[in-house]
Amino acid sequence: MTELLSMPLRERKRVETWTAIHNAAAGMALDKGLQAVTIEAIAEQANISARTFFNYFSTKEDAILGLQEPSIADHIRSEFAITESLLDSVSTLLLTVAQSTFGGDRATSRRFEVLEQYPELVQRRISYISKVETLVTALVEERLEESAEWRAGMEDVPPREIALVMVLTASAALRFAMKQGTPSETVAQFDALDRAATLFQRTLRKAL
Repeated sequence: MTELLSMPLRERKRVETWTAIHNAAAGMALDKGLQAVTIEAIAEQANISARTFFNYFSTKEDAILGLQEPSIADHIRSEFAITESLLDSVSTLLLTVAQSTFGGDRATSRRFEVLEQYPELVQRRISYISKVETLVTALVEERLEESAEWRAGMEDVPPREIALVMVLTASAALRFAMKQGTPSETVAQFDALDRAATLFQRTLRKAL
């Protein structure tokens, strides 16, 4: 709430509208079932027009889950660096960017109630990971092009391909963690990802 109050008025109103739409959609799904949810009903309950709805969400499912297009914040982009443990770095970056698909006021979001009641919607959430992968792959490629040291011995492989392999490997761990459950707390989410990444590393070492 403190974070919301510190926002500029225009941004605060945007977040408040986003949250109103999401909570209306999620509440309707929880109370009446997914089939009862329509964009018109959501708009009416949130006191907005159907046109305004589409300024915030592409589909009713996105509104129910509170999903938005992923983005990489400027400070995350500037701080990301190629490290010796690249898989860990990319895994953490993936989860951070994946969290950007959750907009509005997270403290009031009901998405985790919805996912618990309708686990079939997890697939909709996972579909956004492809968009996250595209953003992260581009950033990892950019950093690899700047790090001749890390690419030593792999000069014959384009940075784009290395980046894609790393992102898809890290993404497998992320998807695995998501399918095991959906912790509502950020710390728990990173802990779940750490466990999944460790399991993947152990399994890959054993397999190779």
